Amino acid sequence: MIDMQNSYFEFPDLAKVRDELVARVNELIAAARGAGRPVVLVRTEHARDGSTWTLNMCDDDEGFAFPGTEQAQFLDGLDTGEHVEVVKTRDSAFFKTSLAAELARLGVDHLLLCGVSTHSCVSQTAIDGFAENVHIAVARDAIASDDAALSAALLEFLADQMRQPIIDQSAALELLRTGDWPD
Repeated sequence: MIDMQNSYFEFPDLAKVRDELVARVNELIAAARGAGRPVVLVRTEHARDGSTWTLNMCDDDEGFAFPGTEQAQFLDGLDTGEHVEVVKTRDSAFFKTSLAAELARLGVDHLLLCGVSTHSCVSQTAIDGFAENVHIAVARDAIASDDAALSAALLEFLADQMRQPIIDQSAALELLRTGDWPD
């Protein structure tokens, strides 16, 4: 689960789908736990001093999701119990994080991604997962973005070039329950 934090839902297009998205993500989390599968919650957090800021944040002299702030917290209503947490400073959950080590420790080589934003953090994590030889599927009904056109293009890229299945909620739930990976 990627970046289901208050800061991202300050964007009006994401704020509109917040409650529905939380419900769908929670349904996936419950199915994973019910099947004894680990849940990894990824969130973005940046240092106030700018040392973890991206180039565009430095150019704008504006950071976000500082430790301990409301922006950095997971959304209210999100099921955050019993999970592995990974904190990141870039779009990819693999870039300079503990994610690859956590997956190795858990014996995981298949991931189902959900969360925000499709056009950046979700897709970059999927692309880097491919580079890490991790099988990735994306839960189409449990992702959102404030850039629909770019999101559609990136999902097409992930499906066509990375051969990563983009699956609906019922298929995602079935995958979590059975472990049967889609073709």
